[in-house]
Amino acid sequence: MAQTSTDRASTTDFNAYAVSTDQVATFDGQPRRDVPLTRTIEAAALLADQSVSESSFTVPATPTFEACAAAFARGTLISTVMGPIAVEDLIPGDLVETHRGPQPIVWMGSTTYLPNFAGDTTSLTHLLRLPGIGMNQSDLLLGPAARLVVRQDRFSDLLNCAAVLAPASDYVDGDRILRVTPPGPVQLYHFALQRHGIIRANGHELESYHPGRVSAAEIGSSVREMMQSMFTHLHDLEAFGDLAFPRTTRNVIETLRVA
Repeated sequence: MAQTSTDRASTTDFNAYAVSTDQVATFDGQPRRDVPLTRTIEAAALLADQSVSESSFTVPATPTFEACAAAFARGTLISTVMGPIAVEDLIPGDLVETHRGPQPIVWMGSTTYLPNFAGDTTSLTHLLRLPGIGMNQSDLLLGPAARLVVRQDRFSDLLNCAAVLAPASDYVDGDRILRVTPPGPVQLYHFALQRHGIIRANGHELESYHPGRVSAAEIGSSVREMMQSMFTHLHDLEAFGDLAFPRTTRNVIETLRVA
């Protein structure tokens, strides 16, 4: 098991964003909108010497940052070489079952869904609930950052791949996949593997964390620098490597279906 070292000296506080998730209400109980909101993300990274470095980051409450820590709710069962393990009990170094075989977790992030956390930038205004797959699987509670694996026979011919990744939120139908707003806080997690992979959560196929396209030209140099500081196990964000499968949307998939 990897050794854990907590390095609070490396804790990052982006002071340009002054309001945290626990400091968003005014005296009348309404959220402030005059300054940007922030979130706290607790992160743990597997270093080259197999030790685990833990840090806390205060980052803008935007989808770019929330995506790294807001895929799976506490209690989600992740398939590992030791059997299903609740996501909150995983640590860097644990081996997760993927479509490529077992892979170690190299980074984990966690943040909190808070009810009535209103803001123009945050993506965490709701969660998603899916039925578990299998007799013994409970419902799956996801954050809006989660992407499902979608498989169709035609993908091999049209896209030269076996599957694509689409936001779970695209499949909200009011029946099987629901948009929910829990009345209390919910701890959320996401994790990165040595290589981007497909994992199973309560029986569903989803992706591990990958930031996607994060060039300075696309997200801004300051945002990129903030993100880079969070992933202490990597020398740069390009080290995440390639995506396991292409990312797309349900609308594009439906277009391919009728093409």
